[in-house]
Amino acid sequence: MSLTWRDVARKDFENVVRSKLLWALTAGFVGLLAFFLVVGYVSGDADEGSMTEILAGMGQFSIFFIPLIALIAGYMAVVGERQSGSLRVLLSYPFSRSDVLVGKVVGRSVVVAAAILAGFLVVTALGVPLAGDFPALTLALVTLLTVLLGVTFTAVAVGVSAATKTRGTALAWVVGIFFLLLVMWEAVAVGLYYLVHGTRPGLQAEPWYFLLQQANPLEAFRIALGEITDSYVWPMVQLGLEDVPMGEIDPEALQTESRVEGSLPFYLQPWFSVLSFLVWMAVPLLIGYRRFRAADLE
Repeated sequence: MSLTWRDVARKDFENVVRSKLLWALTAGFVGLLAFFLVVGYVSGDADEGSMTEILAGMGQFSIFFIPLIALIAGYMAVVGERQSGSLRVLLSYPFSRSDVLVGKVVGRSVVVAAAILAGFLVVTALGVPLAGDFPALTLALVTLLTVLLGVTFTAVAVGVSAATKTRGTALAWVVGIFFLLLVMWEAVAVGLYYLVHGTRPGLQAEPWYFLLQQANPLEAFRIALGEITDSYVWPMVQLGLEDVPMGEIDPEALQTESRVEGSLPFYLQPWFSVLSFLVWMAVPLLIGYRRFRAADLE
């Protein structure tokens, strides 16, 4: 019987679903969504909202929880079995190292996608009766976009896991990447803008500045979600480093198309955000595979 990455993915899926930490985070994500929906209903705020607005409001939770769930699901994928010695047993069967890597990515992506779908089922079950409408296409697109975000960060985590030799190193890398993308990306972008122009970006800025922001998959997700729901989705973390009085500005003026003079370049169109996801999937996996292929597992 020939063995392929599908066998690795199936076995890995069965192992990951036993992770208590992963399910605790998933329960936290789903529980918080349900809590804020119920609070909105009790306070009366949900009476004036639509299901599309509820989905847009989920953005901040998704920007924080989905990468966290995916990184935790993926960072032990290869390095954990490498340190325990079970990876050598696995490779004694007719699996190639590429089979192992692809199987790990697919298996753990299915787990993350299942957690996301569970969250959206809860939101749909609670949100539709509260809002009184069912925008099926919008719901499907937001779900697909969120799964794409989860798969992207799963690929990042598995790539890191394949490239490192110890669990501690893999954990340090995924924590550092998460902190960079969630908290420090604005400082990096504003810092580069200041080096080039000698001033902080204002309400209107050069297009390349927004391209740099969109290179962050969390920003790409936020922008794409705003486009799908036709609303401005606030960032999860905002350092306030831009020369923009946030509290005094209409959210409409913060949309990218309002902040760039003239027509929007093609690389700032919302569809271009998909490229950010694809790059963040491919690069860590390629680096991880090259290091994993050359690694001495004895």
